[in-house]
Amino acid sequence: MVTNQQQRTPPFPLVDAILVTPKESERGAIGICTNMSAPGQVLNEIEEQNRPFVSVLGSLVVNRDGTERMVLNCLAHPTIRYLVLFSEESRTFSPSTNLLLALQHGIDTTKPGNYIVGGKAATPHFPNLSKRIVDAFRETVTVTPLFMYQNTFTEPVLRDYLAWLRPRVGDEITEFLRKAAGEKAIYYDTLNQLVGLIGGLPPGEKNAIDLDPKEFQHLQPPVVEIPERKLNLAVPFRVSADSGNIRLDINVGGETFFIRGNEDFRMEYSLMKFLGARKKHLSPLEQLALGAELARADTEIKNDISLEPLATPSDIRGASEIALEPRVALLNDKKYYYKVGVRGDGALSVIGLAFDICEEVFDLRSKEPGGILAWLAEKNRFEEYEMDILHRMDVGGQIGRAAIAAKMGYAFVQDFTSIFKINKTGLPLLIAEGDTFLDVHKTLLRKLYTEGLTEEHGDAQKGLARSGVVLAIYRNAAKALEDLPAFYRQGDQSTGEMRANYREQLLRFDHDGDYSYGERTRIHFGFDQLPKTMELLARDSGRAAVIQRYDPAADMGMFTDPASGKRKFTHDPCLAYDIFIPRGGKLHSFHIARAHNAVNAYPENIFGLHDAYVSTIRDGVGLGAGDMYMLSSRANILLLTEEQRAKKILMEPSKPPGDMDASSGPYEIGPNIGGDITGGVVAYAYLPLREVAGEQTHGLIDRLRNFEGVDTIERALRYYREKGSKHNNPVLSEYQAGKSDPQANQLVFFQANVMGGKIHATAVFANRSPARFGDDQGELNYLATLFGEGLGAPLGNLCMFYVGYPS
Repeated sequence: MVTNQQQRTPPFPLVDAILVTPKESERGAIGICTNMSAPGQVLNEIEEQNRPFVSVLGSLVVNRDGTERMVLNCLAHPTIRYLVLFSEESRTFSPSTNLLLALQHGIDTTKPGNYIVGGKAATPHFPNLSKRIVDAFRETVTVTPLFMYQNTFTEPVLRDYLAWLRPRVGDEITEFLRKAAGEKAIYYDTLNQLVGLIGGLPPGEKNAIDLDPKEFQHLQPPVVEIPERKLNLAVPFRVSADSGNIRLDINVGGETFFIRGNEDFRMEYSLMKFLGARKKHLSPLEQLALGAELARADTEIKNDISLEPLATPSDIRGASEIALEPRVALLNDKKYYYKVGVRGDGALSVIGLAFDICEEVFDLRSKEPGGILAWLAEKNRFEEYEMDILHRMDVGGQIGRAAIAAKMGYAFVQDFTSIFKINKTGLPLLIAEGDTFLDVHKTLLRKLYTEGLTEEHGDAQKGLARSGVVLAIYRNAAKALEDLPAFYRQGDQSTGEMRANYREQLLRFDHDGDYSYGERTRIHFGFDQLPKTMELLARDSGRAAVIQRYDPAADMGMFTDPASGKRKFTHDPCLAYDIFIPRGGKLHSFHIARAHNAVNAYPENIFGLHDAYVSTIRDGVGLGAGDMYMLSSRANILLLTEEQRAKKILMEPSKPPGDMDASSGPYEIGPNIGGDITGGVVAYAYLPLREVAGEQTHGLIDRLRNFEGVDTIERALRYYREKGSKHNNPVLSEYQAGKSDPQANQLVFFQANVMGGKIHATAVFANRSPARFGDDQGELNYLATLFGEGLGAPLGNLCMFYVGYPS
C-alpha cells in the first residue's frame, strides 16, 4: 500500500481548500489546523525560529467535506508528517474530536456512510474517504491535539488519545500536550513551544501513497471544459417584468397561460403543480432555460437593470392565469444534486454530484451558460419523479443568476435570490422591521450579508466579517416575540426551556467570570435598576428612563497578566444600555449593543432582553406592548464560521408581515428632510462626518473628559492604540447609574472606531429634542475629529438617534 518517496507524488493541494502556504517553509514537516481561527492570523503568531517547520495552515469547521479535505491534502503534501490541531473547534461538529476518534477506533464498516466508531456531535462521518485512506493517514501523519473545546465529551477522548499517542511521540511531547489539555485557554506561546518540540525531532522522509481520484471524486470532481457559446434556442414562453412582478407567458400543448409573482422559485413550484403530466410538452433544455429566464427577470427587478434574454422568447400572451400555490412543500431529488458557483477567473462552475458515491460526477466549466445548459439537458441527470421539472428549473435559475453575476462582477451565492457587490469601503446603516422574530432576523441578515462592510474582524483570528450598523424593530413586541421558532432549537432543550434560561441569565444577581448582564443591571452600580426604572416611569411617564450595563469608568481596561506577562483587556458587556419609553398607553423600548453577533447570539439576546427586562417593566407599570428597537452599533456575520448558518436562516420560510403600526418611528431627519415626526419615539440621521479644525469648547467634551474622574476620550484612544483601532469595546456616555438622572436629556451612547479605513461613529441621545440636531451634529463632528486625529484615520459616517424625544 505505502511506497517510498520515489513513487510519483500527487499534486498539492489534491482537493480544493483555502490554505496558507508560506513559500519560505514549503518543505516544513508540520501542518496546523487552525479550527475556527483565521490561518493568516495564526501564521503571524508563529515565531521566526519556528517558521521553517510550518508548511501549511488551514481552518476547519465540519467533518464531512472539511476534515476529509484536510486528510487528503495532508497525505498529498510531500513533507507534512505532523498535524497540530489548534485553537477552538466548532461546537456543532467537533471535527478535531472526531478526527482523534477516527485515528483511535477507525471507521464503522457495518453501516453505510463511513461513520466514525464512537463519533460525536453532528455528522460524525467521512463518506468520501475510504478505510484505506483513513488507515494511510494514521500511518503517515502524526496528529497532536492542542485545541480548545466546549463539549463535555471531548475531555475523555483527549485523555484516551494521548495514551494512544505516547508511543509515537515519546514522553516529553505527550506530557506537554497533557498539561496543555488541562488549561482553560491555550495561547500562541504554547503553540510555539509545541512547534519547537516537534521541529526538534529527528528528521524523516515521508512515505507516499497511491491516491486514486475515483476514491474521493465527490470532493474534487473531474473538470469538463465546455466551449463558450450562447443558447441558440427558441422557446415556447416569454418572461418579463410586470409592474414590479415577474410575469411568465407560456404555451403548453397549444394552450396559453400566464403566471405572475415576486418570487421566481414559488412561481416555478406553482407552475410544476399546475402542469402535472403536461410537463412533457417542455423538453429538459426548455425547462432549464425557463428557470434561467425567471432568474433573469427577478434580477432585473431587484437591481433595476435590463438584461438580454438567455433564449429567444415566444411572442405570446397567455389567456388563462395560473394561481400561485399558497405554500411550498418540496420533495427532493434522491439521486442527484448540483453545486453552482463562479470561479476567480469569472468562469461558471456547475458540479454534478450523486448520492450514490459510485456514480460519475463532474465539474462543468465555461464563461457562457449556453453550452453548460445544453450539456446538462443532453445528459439529463435528474431523477424521474413528480418534481423533476422543478429541479431542472431551479438548477437553470442558479446557473442563469451565476452567469449574470459573473458578467457584472457581482457576488453569487447558490440558493440566494440576490446577486450583490461586495462592499469593502463603507459601514452602512441597515434597518429591518417586522411583526415576527424570524422575519426580522432574516431581513437584517440578508441586508448585512449583501450590503455589509467586508473586512478582517478586529480580532484577526476570527477571519473576515461582514459588518454594519443594524436597527431592528419588532412591532408590538409581545406579539412579535410570542414564539421562538423551533428552527432555533439547540440540542435537547425545547425553545421554551431556552427562553427560560435566557431570562434567568439576564435576571441573575451574580456572575461566573468578569460580569453577567443580570449582575450589571441589578448589582454593579449599587442598586437594582429594574424596580428603580418602574418607580421612575410610574412617577413621570413623560420622559424615557435609561438602564446601564456598560461602565465607561471601569470597562475598556488594560492590564498585564501576572501569570503570562501578556497584556490583557477587560471583557466588557456587549448589551450596553436600555431606554424605556412610555407613550400613548404603550411601553416602547430601545436597546443598544456596542457589538453584536447577528447569527448565533442574536436570538438569545433579543428574547432575553424582552422576557427579563421589557416584560418585567411593562407589567410593572401596567402599560400595553409597544415596539422593541434593537440597535446593534457594530453587528457582524463571521464568514469563516457563520456563513453557512446565516444562509440556512435566510432559506427558512417565514410569514410575511401583516398590517403594522409604525407610528413610533423611526423617522429620518436631516438638512434636506421634512415632515412631521411628533408622536414618534425614535428619529435618526445617517450622514457624513465633517472634520472640525482647531480647539473647540463643548460642554459635552468636558463631561466626557471628566467622567467619574476619568478622561474617557483618552481612555478609549489608549485602548485602540494598544489593542487595535478596529475593535469595538470603547463606549462613551454622559450617564452613570446612581449618579446621574436616568430621565435626563443626555448622550447615552457614543462609539467611534476604524472600519473600512475610516472613523465611523454612532450616537444615541435620550429625552432630547431633534430640534437640537444642528448643534448635536457639530459636537459629534468635533468628537469624531478627536478620534480621527488620535488614530490617524480619515472620517467616515455618523449615525445619530434621538430616543424618547419630547412629543
